[in-house]
Amino acid sequence: MPAKSKIYGIICTKGGVGKTTITANLSAILADMNQRVLLVDADPQQSLSRVYPLEYQAPFGLTQVYRSANADSCISKTNIPNLDIVINDDPQGEHITTFLRESVTHFQHLYVALQALDYDYILIDTQGAKGIIQESVIFAADILISPIKPQVLDTREFLHGTIELVNKFKPRPGFMSVTGRPLPPIKVLINMWDRTSTASGIANELRSQFDQAVDGQVTVLNTVIPLLKPYSEANGLGIPVHRHEVARSGPTKSALYTMLELIQELEPKLLGIKPQWKAV
Repeated sequence: MPAKSKIYGIICTKGGVGKTTITANLSAILADMNQRVLLVDADPQQSLSRVYPLEYQAPFGLTQVYRSANADSCISKTNIPNLDIVINDDPQGEHITTFLRESVTHFQHLYVALQALDYDYILIDTQGAKGIIQESVIFAADILISPIKPQVLDTREFLHGTIELVNKFKPRPGFMSVTGRPLPPIKVLINMWDRTSTASGIANELRSQFDQAVDGQVTVLNTVIPLLKPYSEANGLGIPVHRHEVARSGPTKSALYTMLELIQELEPKLLGIKPQWKAV
């Protein structure tokens, strides 16, 4: 049996919070830290499938993973060493959604397929909406990362949507969970901070609200991702942001420093490992 991969699901109940960029950048810095990483694009918009150029495209993609509960012939290779991807080949999400609704056992297929793989980390991007595909990703994941933009309206909507999600998966007393597995812990990541709001104040408010509502199921990460030009530039160029901005003048941390800080907070066992890559 292969060693168990650590599976992260990147989710949010609304769009426009930077899930795909976070997923792409996290996976790439892990790969440059000599970790074997698989990306899974479970968002019908297919944005993650287009971030990094492919060196090899597999005959099949995500639809076949769901249908067969197996990732054979579904894993493509990106141009970044150690980083593979299952591309999304269901642009409307209709085929996968229909398949998942045909049988309750189909809900487990993504989980089964990923459990058979031999990677250090698997990161799954999702669509910015509730739905059965997102729920199958939650079932498959060990940890959920949920980005949020630090704005008042976004924060209120995020709180409501996340609390609703936790309560939906919380089993009633005396019953097993809806999925047969406990809801993974949720790590909230403040993303696209534009410095017009106080990130620490928003983080503390979120911690207080979640502690009252969901009793430790949700925690807020200390690392904050700023809204800076290098992040959008790197995404457009198809390169990881930590490679694009290695150093930065002034008090703001470089993208390399910020992404490494995030990795070390999520995975303390990687402390001391520096990302390395060949210049192109």
